[in-house]
Amino acid sequence: MTSYLPGELATLVTDEGVVVSTPDRLAEVAALRERDLAAPTVVEVLSRGDLSALPEFAAVRLEGAEARILVRGGLVVRVDGFAVDGRDATMWTEATATLGPGAAVEIAPIGAPAAGPALPLTAGVVRSAGVTWHPASTAPAPAPATAPAPAPETGYAPADEYTVVRGSQRPAVPPPSGPDAPTTPPPSALPPAPPSVPPPGWQPLPTGDPSPEHDGHTITPAQLQALRAAAAQPGNAPATPPAGPAVPPAVAPPNAPPPTMRPPAVAVRPVVALALSTGRVVPVRRRVLIGRSPRIQQVGGSQNLPALVTVDDPYVSSTHLEVSADGARVTVTDMSTNGTLLARQGRVPVPLDRGVVTEVALGDVLTLSKGLTATVVPAPDEV
Repeated sequence: MTSYLPGELATLVTDEGVVVSTPDRLAEVAALRERDLAAPTVVEVLSRGDLSALPEFAAVRLEGAEARILVRGGLVVRVDGFAVDGRDATMWTEATATLGPGAAVEIAPIGAPAAGPALPLTAGVVRSAGVTWHPASTAPAPAPATAPAPAPETGYAPADEYTVVRGSQRPAVPPPSGPDAPTTPPPSALPPAPPSVPPPGWQPLPTGDPSPEHDGHTITPAQLQALRAAAAQPGNAPATPPAGPAVPPAVAPPNAPPPTMRPPAVAVRPVVALALSTGRVVPVRRRVLIGRSPRIQQVGGSQNLPALVTVDDPYVSSTHLEVSADGARVTVTDMSTNGTLLARQGRVPVPLDRGVVTEVALGDVLTLSKGLTATVVPAPDEV
């Protein structure tokens, strides 16, 4: 159950996540009830469209089994022993935490915990001194129901136990008919085994062509009992059926062509590269992910595994920019929360649309932060 301590901080709790901000942002926090809690949305609403007016805040959004955390200023977010705050960030701190079953997310001001009784909260907007949120999707799974005990077996063996039917739709043992049909119920157990000699009246199966209603695999109860009795006698182990003729392995004709072999994968030589303002040159073979702590989301095989470029810049998102190359065609996709600027030669820099693939050319400059740029250049020859 989610709970909070009464206080002054504007606090929003939904099934998707939690947002806590300063008391003067109560209206903005309440407006987020009708919006998604993605990082760009939270920043835009709380800043009122002006990043210089962004207040202290903490936002946690549930993404599958992970919690996406943004925190700015004197607030701290704790998740199962993991804590992150925004004291040392110029804008905000961004992190991701894995949520186990029954995990709790706590948001509170840095310092001594507030006193007072905790009040329950399912969802809504309140003023709090701290909130402890239990995501619904991480609740412990209920114990599996105990399977019912199987029904006890009876001593009566149905005809299906000794009847093997392949293709025939008639029962192997037809019910007796006529005035002499017995009326007593079947015995509760099989009769004692007869001697090993066949019982009177036992006849071997005909060797001629079977009729359309007999497939040659059906035996009578008396025949089954005789076979069981014979197998139970010492020295009467069932004979092993003769093995069929060995099939030699297939041999290719003398003039047959050799089997087709898949040629080994050839490394793709990059055509372009990214010249970072740090002095590093990154060849773009297929995909490159640039960020403070880039993470791979989806890959379609080892040949599509992207190269990860880590940069030490607090203004850069964990996974900030994706660069893809297909021959001489190069595209970029902004994946950040802070934005990326694209400056083409002789043009004014423009921000990239987040999540939209944009084609770039040699000489274009991408600005990831005030201290980090990436210029599209030809790949060096020694790569």
